[in-house]
Amino acid sequence: MGSIRGKCSAGKQEKYLPSGNWVEAVDWREDASELAGNHSLSPDTAMFLAFLFPDAESRRPFLDETPLRFPAPNTFTALWDAADRLSSAVRSGESILVHGDYDVDGLMGTATLVGGLRALGGRVTSFVPSRFDGGYGLSNRSLDFVRKEGVSLVLTTDCGTNASEVGAAIIEAGIDLIVTDHHAPAPGCQPPGWIVNPHVERNGDEGELQTLCGASVAFMLLRATARHLGMSLPDEPFLRLCAIATVSDVVPMSILNRKICLAGFKALEETPNPGLAQLLSKCSFPMPVKSHHVTFFLAPRFNAAGRMQDAGLVLDLLLEKRADRASKMIGLLEKLNRERKVCQEAALVEAVGVVGGKESRVAFGASPNWHRGVLGPVAARVSERFEKSAFIVSVDGDEGTGSARSFGNDNVTQMLADAEGCLVRFGGHKAAAGFTVRSDRLQDLESALGSFPEVEGDRPSKRYVVLGREALDAAWVTLQSLDPLGPAAADPWIALEDVKPQGCRTVKGRHLIWEVSTREGESLNLIAWDGIERGLDEKALEGTKRVVGRLAPEAFRRARSPYYFQVEGVI
Repeated sequence: MGSIRGKCSAGKQEKYLPSGNWVEAVDWREDASELAGNHSLSPDTAMFLAFLFPDAESRRPFLDETPLRFPAPNTFTALWDAADRLSSAVRSGESILVHGDYDVDGLMGTATLVGGLRALGGRVTSFVPSRFDGGYGLSNRSLDFVRKEGVSLVLTTDCGTNASEVGAAIIEAGIDLIVTDHHAPAPGCQPPGWIVNPHVERNGDEGELQTLCGASVAFMLLRATARHLGMSLPDEPFLRLCAIATVSDVVPMSILNRKICLAGFKALEETPNPGLAQLLSKCSFPMPVKSHHVTFFLAPRFNAAGRMQDAGLVLDLLLEKRADRASKMIGLLEKLNRERKVCQEAALVEAVGVVGGKESRVAFGASPNWHRGVLGPVAARVSERFEKSAFIVSVDGDEGTGSARSFGNDNVTQMLADAEGCLVRFGGHKAAAGFTVRSDRLQDLESALGSFPEVEGDRPSKRYVVLGREALDAAWVTLQSLDPLGPAAADPWIALEDVKPQGCRTVKGRHLIWEVSTREGESLNLIAWDGIERGLDEKALEGTKRVVGRLAPEAFRRARSPYYFQVEGVI
């Protein structure tokens, strides 16, 4: 597997108090009343649907009670034709290589295709790229591996749509190529071969399909292949992998995605897969499975392998059938996840200190101390903390590897495109991107990114609903019943009024934890992560202010409440 790459060190952290932009939502009451009457919903359910989803179309996934049904296999010509080619390869015993990616979506898609094709009788091998050697998607490293393996068909998942040069080289080598992906196509960059991507081929029915993650697109091809072979392929064990990928890749919660998640979460609770079963037990969270279990417990562990060492460990774990071998893999995965936490926290502390001392349109920071594998989550945290799009760079000699995360209406990939003259290469989508920059161009890049005008509506208001302390239990139950909410409405902001803290303690000199009364005989924890750095203190909740935050799942089984209140601000 190799040693940990990069360094972990912490620097001075500056205080920072977010601006807020809090606005009480009052426009939901009429809609809530109508929803409750028309759909026989409880007042709490109607309130959250009306508050979180401003129009009827966005509420449809939570009101649709029809069974899960995938679109017909011949929905797209490329899908049906690619399944025909893939089924031919299975019948004739050709050697098939599944090329995945190192993030959770790519790994779940790889496990889906490898496990599914083997179940159909295919001869399958796999390749999971390394972020440290070759990087994302189809690369020259991929091409070398394909040639060495001597396969006749390459099948991608979660990558390949814009890999025109490497894709052409694969075809020139006499190897067929099927791409399954969900990323937006760049004009003129598609490789030859079959491209199964709802964003590429459109037939007027692509809206729902364009919300799918890469693993779900791969599963659609697998189902179509089974149809060509005249074989029956159950939705399990694949739905649980698609559900994990859907939540981890933060795709829109469409009707189809929500049904995939609900079915996949249910399947996870009783999974016979030894690796998943042991990992769920190791995470030690209460059933039933919810999206926050994937977000906070499973996804970070799966990502840790690729961030710190080798993402192939996750694929091996998902495909392993022996419990003793799976146990050893989980032990290594847990070790890598602990190391990931240390490196991520060290980089975050230093990055906040670097960024906090600057007045700039964007949050930009660079250091030789930061581990390349944790740049994405660090950029996300920095963006959230400073309410700016963040560009975080790990410098190694003459080059820096960077990760970007957007804030508001920024399109970080377009921003990088406009600063292309400073870059070696870049790629991504509106919300997230990766890039490489020469070390001697770092200042130029920072200046270019900081000079872009702000997009209209760039600092959106944060809408919240006011609830009494006695209403929190019902709110928690309601939000669990609506789970998964999806990225557009995840973790709604809630304000508590007239909070009377019973006491406060400081943890690690950074975090603040208050205990407040909720009703007679019960209490509730209010936690401000990094509260001191954000300008709060132990007296911040005194008086008649509103405390704004989110309900978050309590991680400890012995806690008096299944949730705590995560404080974001006081207004």
